[in-house]
Amino acid sequence: MQTVLIVAGETGVAQLAQHHLERARFVVHLLSAETNLIKRAHRIQPALILIDTSISADGGLGLCRQIRALDSLARTPLILLAAKSSEEERVAGLEAGGDDYISEFSSGREFVARIQAVIRRFARPVSRGIPPASVPLQHFLADTSASRIRTGDIEIDTSAMKLMVRGSEVTTTTLEFRLMYYLSHHRACVFSRDQLLDAVWGTQYVSPRTVDACVRRLRHKIEPNRARPTYLRTIRGAGYCLDVGSRS
Repeated sequence: MQTVLIVAGETGVAQLAQHHLERARFVVHLLSAETNLIKRAHRIQPALILIDTSISADGGLGLCRQIRALDSLARTPLILLAAKSSEEERVAGLEAGGDDYISEFSSGREFVARIQAVIRRFARPVSRGIPPASVPLQHFLADTSASRIRTGDIEIDTSAMKLMVRGSEVTTTTLEFRLMYYLSHHRACVFSRDQLLDAVWGTQYVSPRTVDACVRRLRHKIEPNRARPTYLRTIRGAGYCLDVGSRS
């Protein structure tokens, strides 16, 4: 039985999520925003954290960023939950570090399926430091026997799931790490958002805008000048690629 931590707000959507998850045999901890959430999360070590966006005026984005800044919780999957939402709110939630944004759900089966899909993506590696995947491992075409992969100034330690940029370790979420891992194995290849969703996310429930949000977060972490990215490049009308050409 897997454990989910839910941070409840004022709309009742957290209680509805609790009902669906407990029916699916999850262990659910429903907490208020006033609880010492970080301390409880460390103690519980949940498989997933759900944040009701009505907990604060900023829609839970501050809490989301706080969790993502902690090495101990950075790779715990996190989903924002709302009774209703606009596209702008969903994009802001993804950019703040959310791995999905679920709103206006009426089907308990679909809701639980989306939760399970996210948890599967974050399952621990099973062998040789291969990042977790809910899609067949043949999607990762390169040999994974090497424990370290160098891509220009970027080094990926597959056994420890660490990303080093210009000699310094950079904290990433599991999805950010998987995206860098995948692109480093296909250097200079251009992938559309749908191709990356299939290879890295491996689920039909996530919007292509999630890829954009993940790329923006990675650029903040790896680019010397994120206003003019030289590593994670956007190819207009095509998608993204990892460029490791000469650097000035």
